[in-house]
Amino acid sequence: MFPQEQQLEDSVQTDIDPRDLIGHKAVDRNGDKIGTVDEVYLDDTTGVPEWAAVRTGIFGRDAFVPLTTSEFSGDELHVPYDKSLIKESPDFGVGQHLSPEQELELYRYYGLDTASPDEPVRFDPAPAPAPAAAASPGPVHGPDPAPPGFTAPQAAPEPPPRPAEPPTARADRAERAERADRAERADRAERQKPVEITCREERLDITTQWHNIGTTRLRKYVTTEAVVRRVSVVRERVRVERIPVSEAERAALSDLEIAEAVEEVTLREERPVVRKYLVPVERVRLVVEQYTEEQVVREELRREQVEVHGATTGADGEASQRQPWDSHPQSPATSPV
Repeated sequence: MFPQEQQLEDSVQTDIDPRDLIGHKAVDRNGDKIGTVDEVYLDDTTGVPEWAAVRTGIFGRDAFVPLTTSEFSGDELHVPYDKSLIKESPDFGVGQHLSPEQELELYRYYGLDTASPDEPVRFDPAPAPAPAAAASPGPVHGPDPAPPGFTAPQAAPEPPPRPAEPPTARADRAERAERADRAERADRAERQKPVEITCREERLDITTQWHNIGTTRLRKYVTTEAVVRRVSVVRERVRVERIPVSEAERAALSDLEIAEAVEEVTLREERPVVRKYLVPVERVRLVVEQYTEEQVVREELRREQVEVHGATTGADGEASQRQPWDSHPQSPATSPV
């Protein structure tokens, strides 16, 4: 049995169209959502849809549900089983061929009848007719004389010859018998496997993620500052000096006429000259640096544990104690006396 994509061209029209099933929601007997139909499996011989693989979650697996007992209405596939039973169904993967043994296991898991009217689970081949006795190669004699008073028994009528069975029918019957025998052995081996439950626990996976907490700007603005400086300036002034005339100068100057005269002296002074110029003083930059600090993360984690219920008793006759799944009981060689 292959998925619907591989045999859709050869499938016949049935009450449930495989094209309508894929991608639709599947619900259990209580109306709770099981998942989405992922694959539809058709019968190898008739092409009739028999199984649907339902995706039970984003991180779940595909569970097989029977279509013979399901109903597709209102864009939903109604499966007459509980959601918990469907999720614990045998896991064979998807996209592959379902072997007869796997299909038989699914029938038994859902409590369905594995024998169909046109294909019984097992046939025993009919016994072959016994070969006729070989004729004696010796000479043929007449019948022996019967003793007095002896009556020869009447020969039983020979049964009519059985019609010859076609080779294909014998091969099909032998194949079905071998397939049923393999399924029976597989079921016996499956029952001998230990029953186990996988316990899970939640664990923390803490990572870090960057978030913007603010923006820092670097803005330059102009301020005015009053500056007072003391500057030394030089000024010129007049000082009158009287110098006596010498005898030699007196003889030379005495011949001059008395007249008026004016002499001028230019006086100067220094005044402050203010000039402004730009001088680079410093560079101001923003540097992003990282530092580490510790924060406390508090969260609640769930863990699955197992308790054994029932009238199981130990070797000493007392009921066995309940233990969590992660406990490790001591072996007899190391257990205390």
